[in-house]
Amino acid sequence: MFVLFQMALRNLRAHRERALLLFLVVAGASGVLVMSMALTAGVASAHRQATTTFLSGEVNVGGYFKVHPDSVAPVMGASGRVREVITPLVPEGCHLRERGRGRATVGVARRRYSSFLVSLDVAAEKQALDAILMKEGQLGALARPRTIVLSTAMAERLKVGVGDMATLFTESIGTLRRNALDVEVVAIMQGAGLLGSSSGILISNATLGELQGYRAGAAGVLQLECLTDASGGRDPNAVGDTWRQALRTAGFEVLPALNKAYGDKLAPMLREGWRGQRLDVSTWEDESWFLRFITDGLGALTVVLGLIVLAVVVVGLFMAQSVAVRERTREIGTLRAMGLQRPLVAVLFMTEGLLLGAVGSVCGAAAALGACVLLRDAVPLPGPLVDFFFSPHLPLSPSLGSAVVAVVLVTFCASLAVLVPSLRAAWLSPRSAMESL
Repeated sequence: MFVLFQMALRNLRAHRERALLLFLVVAGASGVLVMSMALTAGVASAHRQATTTFLSGEVNVGGYFKVHPDSVAPVMGASGRVREVITPLVPEGCHLRERGRGRATVGVARRRYSSFLVSLDVAAEKQALDAILMKEGQLGALARPRTIVLSTAMAERLKVGVGDMATLFTESIGTLRRNALDVEVVAIMQGAGLLGSSSGILISNATLGELQGYRAGAAGVLQLECLTDASGGRDPNAVGDTWRQALRTAGFEVLPALNKAYGDKLAPMLREGWRGQRLDVSTWEDESWFLRFITDGLGALTVVLGLIVLAVVVVGLFMAQSVAVRERTREIGTLRAMGLQRPLVAVLFMTEGLLLGAVGSVCGAAAALGACVLLRDAVPLPGPLVDFFFSPHLPLSPSLGSAVVAVVLVTFCASLAVLVPSLRAAWLSPRSAMESL
């Protein structure tokens, strides 16, 4: 075998121009696969980070309160008791944070703009707030009463800046009652993708309570926040099932798992005739299911692109090796006349294809990994792509696993491509080869 390996190397060197061209094709295919998988993984990671920053915790316990059947408020009256039940079940490395959610309208003079509202506690929250970048002002100023942070899109449409006053309106769902509060704009958020733009209003939990008239101890939602390395590998659905069962055991009425976002549950709930308080446990995947088409679409595009690239590798190597067999008829005839058996002739040509596939794919994957590391979070994206990639910069998440997958796939396809030409070379008779001399 070592002799065949040496012969394959010598043949590649002898036909170095063709070998170099095939090497570039194989390396390019491997690089494209690695970069497309890194982009898909990066967008999925940015999607999760944006969701758990603006919209949801890893797992959420929210409340729905109905004073009468035709209205519903997203609030939990006995948040203290709920916290007592689920605190012992919080996984290690995670903690609970209190937030509020809903829709609100911000008005300045005659200009009005509605958006999803998120309330938070800037003094208590840890990791998530570091990901909310400000264009102007400081997020910490939300600790002051009656203050508001707006997204860049909202600030531009309302034509307001830091220090300006605005009026915040909310309307209880199913009623005509409207609450209003004058607030000071203390910061403007940087663009943070689709969720950052849609969650365009940030206020403090205290300001939300004052606006909605919540009593002390009420909360919108308790969310599980985990450190990045602590959340990896944990199944939010399993944690949610545990919490749901514990709350039911403690006597709370808990809605069944619906796998929908908070806003999608409100309208059907208005048609239900119950009154009082019910709890709902959801995961970050439930709260962002309507955005799943982006990551699913990118995954499908990666598969299609991979099939095209691998097809190019197969066709390219098949054509090149078929031509090589035809050009090397004399060499094959000489080898057969010297006693080289048919299987060894096939192994010789297969070894040349394997060398090209393995070396080219490894080099291409290594170069693509290096490029992904250099370009990660360094390439600014235009506005429309910021919305769909959940990040103001190109989100790439290269991994050694994706590189190994690319190398295996490309090498396998290269071997497949040279199989038929190798068998054709093996079955070439010495007599026909010698007749071509």
